[in-house]
Amino acid sequence: MANKLGPIYLAEGVLPRHVLAYLFAAFVSIGLFTYLVILTPYILRHNIGADQSNFGQITGDIQFWQEILVLCVIGWFGALSDRWGRRRVYIIGFILMGFAYATYAFATTIPELIAFRLIFALAVAANSAMLAAVVADYPAEQSRGKLAATSMLLNGLGATFFSGALGSLPDYFLQFAENEIWAGRYAALSIAAIAFFAAFVMVGLKPGLPANQKPSKASVLSLMKEGFSAGKKARIGVSYLGSFAARADMSIITLFLILWATIAATNAGMSAAEATKIAGMKMGIVMACSVFWAPVFGILADKVDRLNLLIVGFLLAAIGYGWVATQADILSSAAIPALIMMGIGQSSTILSCTVMLGQESPEELRGSTFGMQSFFGAIGILMISVVGGRLFDNVGPYAPFYAIAVANGLVFAVGFMVRLKELKNTSPATT
Repeated sequence: MANKLGPIYLAEGVLPRHVLAYLFAAFVSIGLFTYLVILTPYILRHNIGADQSNFGQITGDIQFWQEILVLCVIGWFGALSDRWGRRRVYIIGFILMGFAYATYAFATTIPELIAFRLIFALAVAANSAMLAAVVADYPAEQSRGKLAATSMLLNGLGATFFSGALGSLPDYFLQFAENEIWAGRYAALSIAAIAFFAAFVMVGLKPGLPANQKPSKASVLSLMKEGFSAGKKARIGVSYLGSFAARADMSIITLFLILWATIAATNAGMSAAEATKIAGMKMGIVMACSVFWAPVFGILADKVDRLNLLIVGFLLAAIGYGWVATQADILSSAAIPALIMMGIGQSSTILSCTVMLGQESPEELRGSTFGMQSFFGAIGILMISVVGGRLFDNVGPYAPFYAIAVANGLVFAVGFMVRLKELKNTSPATT
């Protein structure tokens, strides 16, 4: 009899305790990815003393160097997990995450900030590849959407917790610290402790490889090449393209929504700590909507053709990001419906790409294909970091949101054309 965790049927050899360990990772991972970005404007102001008018370009440039390193290693981490197993790579990722947070708030120059951000980049690469690979390994086929939706739900809850509740940590520590610099450092060290604890929890993941997967004798480089070649299959190729836009979607929220809200709050006369808190609350609205929408979209994922699901997801995202771009005052209550729609679109794109690739990718190359999907996602983040930062400073804070709305619209169009071609050829549709 197959193992189950609630309504979720599990793959051969996967136990409920393995899934629970993974779900803890799902809860903390996105929050750990985003909190450093929330903290960055605070550090730029107090540790570095940077001019606020240059925050967009500085933030985008730091993200650029992070994504350059992520691009270089994320496919390698994915392929490595096809040899070592997911558990080892996940533990390494969380340990690196802890070291990144423990050092980042002690930077006093931009080069130091970039150097510490590169440690963070290694952690993001390892954890991003594993977050996607494990959610494809653990469920039985009929429960793929349910586990992916549960993971997305916890992603959103975790991001909301980190950006909302923990977003006010610098403000909280200010009453105990010598100054605002040390308040930020105490906040970062607190998050580092969470990362190190997560590394310990990852010992509870399933050891080794999926039950039906034999250890690969191919080199990591060969596995990476096979993962790239898998993109010749139309649906896998669309998933790779979708990841390019979907990861840029998340980057837009963590980089430029936070920066937009922080600068708007500062211009309204709030302190840096208050502005950081307000920005975290705006981020929290978006993440909360991702949380409540993910189960709905996950149920749909197990009932409809998964390319159709992707098409709908990217249409929702194009509408959401375009709507946010039209907001005159991002702090006003009038902006909340647009933020809600953006949250719905953001979770829809990531979930639809994940479940479709999980279904279409060969089991023996799953780590490699998800590593490659994350590689294309990193390219998307890299491009929006560089182009978006300059659009933010030189055109306006709304401009990066228009750019990503167009990117989502293009994925929608490509997916729609691939689906029309499938129907025209009357080939059996995979559900």
